[in-house]
Amino acid sequence: MAFRVPYVDLPAQYRGLEKELDGAFKRVMSNASFILRDDVRELEQNLAHYLGAKHVVGVNSGTDALYLCMYSLRLKPGDEVITVGHTFVASIAAISLFGGTPILVDVGEDYNMDIAKMEAAINSKTRAIIPVHMNGRLCDMEKIAAIAKKKNLLLLEDSAQSLGASLNGKMPGALSWAACFSMHPMKNLGGAGDAGFIATNDDSLAEQVRILRNHGQATKEDI
Repeated sequence: MAFRVPYVDLPAQYRGLEKELDGAFKRVMSNASFILRDDVRELEQNLAHYLGAKHVVGVNSGTDALYLCMYSLRLKPGDEVITVGHTFVASIAAISLFGGTPILVDVGEDYNMDIAKMEAAINSKTRAIIPVHMNGRLCDMEKIAAIAKKKNLLLLEDSAQSLGASLNGKMPGALSWAACFSMHPMKNLGGAGDAGFIATNDDSLAEQVRILRNHGQATKEDI
């Protein structure tokens, strides 16, 4: 007998939270607080507290989180950014879209960035490193961060699959410029549709992303 086992059973997840979710839906629909309102601010505050980050900024998707950070980096033609080939296309597209050259290194047995290969790929054109945390396991950020600091390179974490993970007591964003998370329905903390957020301790980046996500203007609450 053949059985079909869904990769993720989203309807079953809904049934388990149906009363709570329906109540939230009716409340949001009743007060029309659809975009960048109290619920988003509360989520940002709760996530910042959970991650130990100074700022969390909600955005449209994990892809947009990567795009906005790479835009803020202001890459110049010829700038190289090291990441891995074993990742979703958004990690690499974010580099190419804003003028950088992706340099792909292999992963180790844990499916995360091979640090020795990463270090060997660094040269005078290298501007940043994007480690990608795969399958809920964090890269060894202490080692990667030490190399990035020594080489004066910016470190941006693709944390789409790692919300809730920690290594040596540190969560994504603790040792980097920023960490980018996805809240796609099939991620660790999924939304009813697409969503994402950026966690950072950099005041300037947080301010810039808040403005960029809203067509160049800050909301009253952001000021």
